Amino acid sequence: MEREPHFGQFALRTLKPFAEQFPLQYLDGQRGCKIAYRFFEHPAQDLGARKLMLLVSGRAENVLKWTEIAYDFYQQGFDVLAFDHRGQGYSQRLLRDPEKGHIDRFDYYLDDLDAVLHSVNQRYAYQQQVMLAHSMGGLIATLYLAKYPHQFDKLILNAPLFALPLKNPWLDPILVSLMMLLGQGQRYVFGHTAYKPINPEHNDLSCCKTRMKWHNRINRRFSELHLGGPTFRWAHLFLLQFNKLPRAIGKIQLPVLLLQAEKEVVVSNRQIEDYAKLFHNLRHETIHNAKHEILFERDPIRTLAMEKIRCFLG
Repeated sequence: MEREPHFGQFALRTLKPFAEQFPLQYLDGQRGCKIAYRFFEHPAQDLGARKLMLLVSGRAENVLKWTEIAYDFYQQGFDVLAFDHRGQGYSQRLLRDPEKGHIDRFDYYLDDLDAVLHSVNQRYAYQQQVMLAHSMGGLIATLYLAKYPHQFDKLILNAPLFALPLKNPWLDPILVSLMMLLGQGQRYVFGHTAYKPINPEHNDLSCCKTRMKWHNRINRRFSELHLGGPTFRWAHLFLLQFNKLPRAIGKIQLPVLLLQAEKEVVVSNRQIEDYAKLFHNLRHETIHNAKHEILFERDPIRTLAMEKIRCFLG
C-alpha cells in the first residue's frame, strides 16, 4: 500500500480512528512517575492463539508517532503494546522545564518497561511475544532482556543506540563527567536546545518528507509532546550503560534481527557492527538508502524493512 504521497490523509482517515479505539492508559512507575501506554488489543473472540508485539521507542518519541507501526502489526494479528518512556511523550516529565530530555536513574527505564508489560501480560497467555526496539529503545531492550526474566521469543533491534555519536570520543566523556561534578546535570548538553521542528528537506532521521511533516503536525497540535535535547545527566548515565553491553548481549539466547541503516549518522554503525558479533543467534541486515528511522522512511525502504521483519517472524 502506497502511503507516502498522501500520508497526511492516510493518518487522518485511517490511523487517527484506529488509535482512538484504544485510549491512553497510565500506571505508576518507580518513584510514582506516571507512565503512559496504549494497548492495541484484538477483541477476545477474534483470535485463537494470541501474539504480542511490544514496541520500545527511541528518545524524544511518543505513542502517537508509533501509531502507523502499531497499525501494521495489528493487521498481522498482533496485540500491540506501545508506551512512552519516563520524561517524554505523554509520560510524566522529570524536571521543571518539561522539554529537557532527562532521566533520574537509567534502570528505571527497564523497570517501567517491565511494569507496562506486566499490566497486559496478566490478561492473556500469549503463544508468541516479540519485542521491537528502536534507537535508545534498542539499548533499553537489550539490557532489559539480560536483567529480567521474560517470555519473549524474538527481538528486533532497529538502528539500536549502542554508542553515542561523539565528536571527540576521548574528550566528550571527560567533559560530561566534569559537568556532573559541577552540579550541571540538569543543563542541556552543549549544542542542544529546547524542541525544534524537523526540517523535512534536510534531516538525519528520514528521507520521507511526508512522514516528517506529519510528525511536525503532531507536535504543533500537541505541544505537551515537545522534547528538546538531552541533559548532561542523561548523557552521563547512558555512557555508563555501554560498558554493560558485552555481558548483557552474551546473556541473550533468543533469535535477534538487527536492522542497520546504510545512511546512519545518529547512532554509530561501527559500534553496532562490533556488538553484533557478540549475539548468539543473530540475523544482521543493512537497509540500503535508509536513514536512522528505518520504519518511518520512504515507502520502498520501509516496505523492504517490514518484509525482512515478516520473514524473521516466520
